[in-house]
Amino acid sequence: MTKLEDPSKIEEIVGAERHQTDHIGRAISAEQRVYILHSNDCAAEVADGLDLRDCWYSRALDRGIDMRVWEGYQDMPVVLEISEDWGDLQPVRAVAP
Repeated sequence: MTKLEDPSKIEEIVGAERHQTDHIGRAISAEQRVYILHSNDCAAEVADGLDLRDCWYSRALDRGIDMRVWEGYQDMPVVLEISEDWGDLQPVRAVAP
């Protein structure tokens, strides 16, 4: 199951600033772990009682990732999407520094 991280450190871990609508992630190969920086829109719902582990992106991460899809996107911040085929988490493009 997805683990909640310290919100004050997640931007540093992912290596990007929180975006208004995009979810950004980082697959850290040394840890064999994927971190999600939820969008501002999603994070704002926490005030309304949303548990970020119930977000669709967190649920997709719980399904695991296809390493073939993530090849070339590890160890960098990327915009995330949920695949239509399998409902898994996948990178769309690298986030500009």
